[in-house]
Amino acid sequence: MAKLRITECLTTVSYRLFGRVVPRFVAFKQIYQKSGLCRLYESYMALMLFTSLVVFVSAFVIGTIIHHVFFKLTLIQYFTALLAFSCTISLIVPIIFILYPLLRRDQRKKEIDANLVYTTGYMGVLSAGGISVERIFDRVTQVEPRPSIKDLAKRFIVNIRMFGLDVASSLDDVMLRSPSEVFSKLLVGISNTVKTSGDLKGLLAFETKRLLTAKREQLKKTLGTLIALAEVYVTAMVMGPITFIVMLTILSIMGTVAFGLSPAMQMNLIVFFGLPTISMIFIVILNSVLPEEE
Repeated sequence: MAKLRITECLTTVSYRLFGRVVPRFVAFKQIYQKSGLCRLYESYMALMLFTSLVVFVSAFVIGTIIHHVFFKLTLIQYFTALLAFSCTISLIVPIIFILYPLLRRDQRKKEIDANLVYTTGYMGVLSAGGISVERIFDRVTQVEPRPSIKDLAKRFIVNIRMFGLDVASSLDDVMLRSPSEVFSKLLVGISNTVKTSGDLKGLLAFETKRLLTAKREQLKKTLGTLIALAEVYVTAMVMGPITFIVMLTILSIMGTVAFGLSPAMQMNLIVFFGLPTISMIFIVILNSVLPEEE
């Protein structure tokens, strides 16, 4: 509770100071809306400017103490160094504030694209029973385990029940906030179906088959990538170390020293630093290749 109150106080103060001068970046605003953050865009940007100001002042004070104690500079050099140090440190804040929505948007996009086929299939089953679009999304909010899809379904329900929007307008709003193009196209199809024929069952059945086919192709590509990575892993983690160890053993017998390091030191570097580094690289690659599924 205390942390929440501090955050609210900082947001209030920052919005009062910078609410009228926040940057109006349309492209970044669209990215921010698709990131799923609950805070208003203007409040977020005002908080970014306020945090940058606080970091700039703090860095200026700390830099003053450091330069006064450890360095002997002229007055011009003194202020130039302080400004350069403070500006460099304060620039980190907007970079973090901009990268965070980008990372959240990409994460939500991966999660939606990997699991949308299951949600669409569930919606198709409900539509086969003649349930309305609003009740279908209401059921999705109750049973959907993925937060990214569940939040968008909640947005649809809130637009209708609290803001009084019709189904088409609510779908358009959710479509603008969806980081997944596949999900946005599905929402466009549902909206057009509601406006025209109303055959929601046929649309969802078709979309489910299409998504299953696309997922099958994606799994085939992922399997091929994993096979290639497995071959590279065996070469890099099994054959590579054995080859280097044999070569270093021969060099140690010959008394050869390379790069100023003895063969024993080179062997230690390979075992204790080289192999863990390669393993970490493979973990990162596998994390990016494998789909975000539960």
